[in-house]
Amino acid sequence: MTKFFYSLEINQKVEVTAVRSCSKRYELKCIVDKCGWNVRATRIKIFTLFRVIKYHNIHECSVDARKSDQKHATSNFISEQIIENVRDKKIEVTPAFVENEMKKKFGIDIGYHKAWYAIQKVVACIRGTPEENYQILPSYLHMMVAKHPRTYTSIKRDAQNRFAYLFFAPAASVAGWSYCRPVIAVDAMFLKSKYRGVLFVVVSKDANNQIFPLCFGVADSENNEAYIWFFGEMRKAIQVHRELVFLSDRNQSIANGIRKVFPEAHHGICLYHFEKNLKQRHAKATVFNLDSMLFRINSEGIEFIMDLKKRTCDCLEFQLDELPCPHAIAAINKRYLQKSDYSSNWYSRETWLKTYEGHVNTVGDKKSWEIPQNVQSEITKPPDVEILQGRRQKKRHIPATESSVPFKSTKYSRCK
Repeated sequence: MTKFFYSLEINQKVEVTAVRSCSKRYELKCIVDKCGWNVRATRIKIFTLFRVIKYHNIHECSVDARKSDQKHATSNFISEQIIENVRDKKIEVTPAFVENEMKKKFGIDIGYHKAWYAIQKVVACIRGTPEENYQILPSYLHMMVAKHPRTYTSIKRDAQNRFAYLFFAPAASVAGWSYCRPVIAVDAMFLKSKYRGVLFVVVSKDANNQIFPLCFGVADSENNEAYIWFFGEMRKAIQVHRELVFLSDRNQSIANGIRKVFPEAHHGICLYHFEKNLKQRHAKATVFNLDSMLFRINSEGIEFIMDLKKRTCDCLEFQLDELPCPHAIAAINKRYLQKSDYSSNWYSRETWLKTYEGHVNTVGDKKSWEIPQNVQSEITKPPDVEILQGRRQKKRHIPATESSVPFKSTKYSRCK
């Protein structure tokens, strides 16, 4: 009943106050003394319901007394108005969006912070609070393994059962990894949740040269201890039986973790937009036969010796990519051969299809979960971090190696 009258109050841009509020009687009146608007209700015996016994629904206060900001337009009230918007994945619900919606719907003005708190309450209502989600994390991972038996998960906690690290590799990724090239890219991004932290992401490339996700992790920050633990769990999950090449940015902790856990692997630094500087694979070239499978290629005044039988070229691209380089393509076209015959099996259609044979199912509603007692008894508290005040960072810091804006030198007036 209270919600109804407060909603009515907001719609009419007036303000009411409770004259009496107890377990037996409830009475509201307009804050303007000369206004006769009021409502009185009494409790029905043996029930918790109230019955309205008097209701004067006409506001006699002047227009000047009407307000565009309502004290009863609380974050709880606003959250009830926007919950369907938050559920809709097509709508990006921001504080500015909420402010506009309340202005459009009720003609009232609300502040940025009230709108932000309303969004947080809706998110907590739909997804649960961060504290609740940390507690059910072991149960969730148990259900992922139950639904997909080859899924590999691991949680590390400190002595006080507080969350430290998480590792997660879906069964579909573990199975598909067998058909990916032995090249792994590692990166991390900061999280914007209440307890912050970083998300580790490990990917490979499929036969179509598209990104294939391998595993994920969560830690407090990018440090040596976190990466060594993460790579240790990754080695258990993907069962490495071949030589690996790791690509990453210049983060020293990644390099230290790879050196510690994968000493036999090669580690290279990823050059931003390196592919933009590569030659096109259909570059014009002049082909001279030296043998049935041996050729001399003249490309832009530079000569290359290319052997189709050995699949080698002086540019080294043929050997490294295991895919015909521009010079090999020129020779293959001259001989009217099939390019696919000189490409590695990593790029075949059959390999590509096998990469995605696995699938990921949802774990279903939490009410349907069947969790063993030993998993339910696991305690996972939120990490011990300082909850920073103020607006959370949304954009990452872009290093100079990735900046698309050319460096501009500063010139002073005395410089010539």
